[in-house]
Amino acid sequence: MTCFCSKKCVILCRRLVAQSITIIIMKYILFSCLFALCFYAAAQELNCTVNINATQVAGDKLVFPTLQDAIRRYMNSTKWTNDVFSSEEKIECFIDISVQNRVQDRMTCMANIRVLRPGYNSTYKSVIANISDKSVNFNYVPNQELYFTDGTYNDNLTAILNFYGFIIVGLDYDTFSPTGGQPYYQKAQEWVNLASGSNEAGWAVANSSNPTQTREGLTRELQNGSASAFHTAMYKFHRNGIDKMEADPTKGRKAVIEALKDMETVNRNVPLSRLLRVFLDAKANELVAIFGKAFPTEKQAFLEQMQKIDPTGMATYNQVLENK
Repeated sequence: MTCFCSKKCVILCRRLVAQSITIIIMKYILFSCLFALCFYAAAQELNCTVNINATQVAGDKLVFPTLQDAIRRYMNSTKWTNDVFSSEEKIECFIDISVQNRVQDRMTCMANIRVLRPGYNSTYKSVIANISDKSVNFNYVPNQELYFTDGTYNDNLTAILNFYGFIIVGLDYDTFSPTGGQPYYQKAQEWVNLASGSNEAGWAVANSSNPTQTREGLTRELQNGSASAFHTAMYKFHRNGIDKMEADPTKGRKAVIEALKDMETVNRNVPLSRLLRVFLDAKANELVAIFGKAFPTEKQAFLEQMQKIDPTGMATYNQVLENK
């Protein structure tokens, strides 16, 4: 159970970072600030952009814009937490769906989910997670509205969206407190339990030839004590690293190295860790940008650490040596 102090810390830290962005971007626009305060309680948690690519599907494609808009409205209007968010505190995320096949109302898709977080006192945004899902299959009829019903499996599309809604919030909260995301991973697990009896692909470990890539596999690892260092790494990387980078880049880079050591622990404790892949898919290019500006000793420490956790990606990480 997450203690109240931990949850309160998440809210206060999120607010502090969001307010720093507001000061930078809107410090001369008093009316806009007042406008945001007026609607403070009404704002939901997500600012989700949805993109649907249906180039592989032949025939009438009029359904896809309505589907895209329905998913966007659903993600942005559903209340995922009991916390109060202002507009500038919303969690920025992207859901990119690639439609592989469509037979009448049945769609076979793949999806990519990215979650972003601003740095403190900076306009910089860090991609905190990049998740791929190759089993996003569902029925959808044109102009169908999507409704959230807590604790009830209505259809596979809303169940998948509910699952990722809670995962997105949990990952964001982890960057403000090492245990901040746990209540939302538990909610995601509830949707795994509800949907596993549907026989739809992508949910249950038992029904998959690649268990770690299932949604159940993801929530298991997120709640597994063996992977607890992942949550610590997320906190160190963003709260102690990215949030400090503007004021003290050396201190920020040191915190990032500490986070990478935690990811080494994950790699050691959980062979073929899905969370390690989620982390690296989000962070590879960002790490190169961060340490491309580092001192030679920092670059060496970074490369030694990456050799331990992602040896196959060294061609990417070695790019830091090109910046003198």
